[in-house]
Amino acid sequence: MSDPIRLDSFEGASVLLRRTNRKKSISLSIRDGGIVIFAPKRVPDREVYDLIVKKAPWIRSKLAKQATLPQIAERKFVDGDIFLFLGEEYPLRVMDGPKAKAELEEGVFVVQARRAHIQERRARSVRAAFLRWYKEEAETLFTDRTGYYADQMAAAPARILFRDYKSMWGKCTGQGEITYNWKLVMAPPRIVDYVIVHELAHLHHLNHSRDFWDCVEKVIPDHKVRRKWLKDHGQTLMI
Repeated sequence: MSDPIRLDSFEGASVLLRRTNRKKSISLSIRDGGIVIFAPKRVPDREVYDLIVKKAPWIRSKLAKQATLPQIAERKFVDGDIFLFLGEEYPLRVMDGPKAKAELEEGVFVVQARRAHIQERRARSVRAAFLRWYKEEAETLFTDRTGYYADQMAAAPARILFRDYKSMWGKCTGQGEITYNWKLVMAPPRIVDYVIVHELAHLHHLNHSRDFWDCVEKVIPDHKVRRKWLKDHGQTLMI
């Protein structure tokens, strides 16, 4: 008998297993070159193993396809690096300044940072400035767009939060709190809107039932196309 498949890896691909009370069955997806599994807390590990074995051909196919999808070049946070904002690419210009600060000016990301003898130190300062800028822009944009769609959908989130999720773009709790992955601010506006509507729909249906998708479709008729874009290009939304 062969050894059981480990929960932390599958043929070199990482496996992230999340236990939740919200799921009634096991779900499996491929994200960022790894496997993400959501399973009810009551489901034994053996069933998770069995699902991976059963889905092995599908997993290999999806991992192979994802490996061919566009990847963003590793950034060094120097002049000429390209950064995304709302689906558009903008080059970076680094300037000397007393305090790390990022701004988008006339189609160019201008970042001020202290001059440093060690390039890695200056790069960390530039990256920190970018993180602050992205998070501030995400909070402003998502809060505004959430209010816009909340009025259309008769939905009222109790609170809006922002996090750096590894494998999720949004989350809605039973208490009505919605959390967005701030990195979504790099995606085209139509993708941002899809995630916002998706999470607001969870305020009416805390599941992925037919009623839930009908709720999404009333506002975003082409939600399947937008969802596929996120699956195919989500790995490019990084810094």
